[in-house]
Amino acid sequence: MDNFKNMSIDYFLSRVLRIFTLLSLGITLLFIYRGLPDPVAVHFGETGRGDGFLPKAEVFYLLAGVITVLNILILLLIKTVEKIPVTRLDSLNRLFPDKAPENIKKICIDWLHFLPVAIHTYLILILRTLLLLNDERTRNQDFTYVPMVGICILLLWFIYLPARLLSLPKSDSLG
Repeated sequence: MDNFKNMSIDYFLSRVLRIFTLLSLGITLLFIYRGLPDPVAVHFGETGRGDGFLPKAEVFYLLAGVITVLNILILLLIKTVEKIPVTRLDSLNRLFPDKAPENIKKICIDWLHFLPVAIHTYLILILRTLLLLNDERTRNQDFTYVPMVGICILLLWFIYLPARLLSLPKSDSLG
């Protein structure tokens, strides 16, 4: 019960959103797979017409593999950071000397848990775009906003850490 009292909103949201976006990505991948033609246009020339194609099953397995590998690598990174003693986070502890080192580490770990949330969200947008690009009815739409959305998602993820660390209350136990 004591762990439940110490659970921060960052901890809760990062874990719940990670699972939610992973499930959403899996469901999206299945629905997109169902709606894609065979073969799937995966490269588009200057005219907007597909000029590079892959079999539908290959696109599915490639995306499923990339999603799996990315999630494993991120979880390995998180587990590695969790093993680092708080005293070894010297640069962050020096940047925020009035903050408790334990809280700094917790925020960093929560921040890393938000990385797959950002990646999953962007991949859902990419999959939807791939489906629309392979549909004759929506082929002439402009999808140049998609990379900018990815950059904005990444910037939000980057900004979260310093903003959250700055918002931490000062530690009373420092002296």
